[in-house]
Amino acid sequence: MLAAAGLLAGCESPLNLKGVEASESLAIRRGDLFQDAASTDQALVVVGNHGLVLRSVDNGSTWSRQELPGWPSLIDIAACPNGQFAALATEGEVLVSADGGQSWRSNPIQTEESPQGITCDPQNRLWVVGSFTTIIVSDDAGQNWEDHSIGDDMILTTIQFIDAQHAMIFGEYGFSVHSADGGETWTPGTPLPNEFYPQDAWFRDLQTGWVAGLAGQILHTADGGQTWALQPTSTLVPIYSLAGIGNEVYAAGGEGTVLKLDGDSWQRVDHGQPVRLLLRVVHAAGNDRLLIGGAAGALYAVPRS
Repeated sequence: MLAAAGLLAGCESPLNLKGVEASESLAIRRGDLFQDAASTDQALVVVGNHGLVLRSVDNGSTWSRQELPGWPSLIDIAACPNGQFAALATEGEVLVSADGGQSWRSNPIQTEESPQGITCDPQNRLWVVGSFTTIIVSDDAGQNWEDHSIGDDMILTTIQFIDAQHAMIFGEYGFSVHSADGGETWTPGTPLPNEFYPQDAWFRDLQTGWVAGLAGQILHTADGGQTWALQPTSTLVPIYSLAGIGNEVYAAGGEGTVLKLDGDSWQRVDHGQPVRLLLRVVHAAGNDRLLIGGAAGALYAVPRS
């Protein structure tokens, strides 16, 4: 029996880990889930699960990778006019980078509610929205927070400052609030029709905007949110992201779907990449390329044409 055991041991092949080691050396990996992107003149930064931060200084042609300590689940990122990045984690923290995404400082959000979205206003203040109509703001890069929450039991999903004074927030049940004084006060707006639950919103100016949601639905307003009209998309997949890039408006969603606004309807973009799962990232990659990203390590800079 000892001889047989020795024979079996001698027949075993050494474990080959070259493939694993090669995969771990890659900046983009198959298990990555990319959630959002932001850019400054210095860098383009993408965030995702397990504290993932990808940074590019050549508009997405090459990437450097880091995984932040504690593996925070990063779901959103904003770029400030002063060049800072601020990434939002579901664990209740904001991570700020003052050196173009190379290093990050973690700050607690100082709320027990679940954060959903972050933006940076023209005064470089950070705004976070979340559950229980949470609205909080920091004027010192996340070290201290001031509460502007409304107190209703609804989840706020997206916030955008259109200019220094005007901002829009949307959430579940079609709830919306707006500010005309730089966020000092917030006033309920006209609810979205049929309790539409927006996954994302984007306004080109004070009058013109879009909200996107499930079942391929995108609503458009031309009067600052007083009325909304459904625009054809020819898809039933969820739409998770909206982005204005130059004079064009794009959307990204399930099953690798990318849409581009054409008049009053949305046309599918043939990006040419083998994406079968959801896309959450749609962002400019330089002047002539579009960055798309999502589940299963999908991250591509494709021609906008």
